[in-house]
Amino acid sequence: MISESELASFVVALFSMMNPIGNLGIFAGMTSNRPKGEVARIAWSSAAAISVILLIVVWAGSMAMQLFGITVDTLRASGGIIILLIGLRMLFNNSDHKHSDDELEEAGSSDSIAVVPIAIPIVAGPGTIATVLVAVEHSEGVFGKMEFSIVIVLMAALCGLLFSFATPISRRLGASGMGVVTRVMGMVLAAIAVGMITESLKSLLPGLAG
Repeated sequence: MISESELASFVVALFSMMNPIGNLGIFAGMTSNRPKGEVARIAWSSAAAISVILLIVVWAGSMAMQLFGITVDTLRASGGIIILLIGLRMLFNNSDHKHSDDELEEAGSSDSIAVVPIAIPIVAGPGTIATVLVAVEHSEGVFGKMEFSIVIVLMAALCGLLFSFATPISRRLGASGMGVVTRVMGMVLAAIAVGMITESLKSLLPGLAG
């Protein structure tokens, strides 16, 4: 089991990293020429893909870390740096860390965009994966992983629901509204990342804690 504070911190970090509201405009732009039924199908397919990707990380991430000889502290440090960089880019409303113009252009003409690039790397990208890995490695036991899994499925479902109504929501919020949300999420991520880096440095370099 994990504490309520750890679970709350994970929910906030995961929501900020996924940034479903900030990504509405991207999803709406990529599906603007598609019928409503297809848009809904893509939205829920992407939610399913997000769940599968992150659930694999929850239940198999530890084995991958052992295979490559990665420790919890080094993962927390590297993950903190990745999240800090993404948070800073979000703070300045820069989404280049998620996709390139060529990727978006190719995706716009693709028959299936639910998995690539929507699920990965736009929503479940390196920063999201690092967030999940650090959280899971910081906790112990099957029950903790089950709690994280439930949060992931709920967050993915929220993404699917919001993406299903991406066009009307993005029109209501406007570019400035989604920009504000993205910047706020970036600030939250930057704060979380600094905490992750600080904690990892205390373990990797004990002299700093003294």
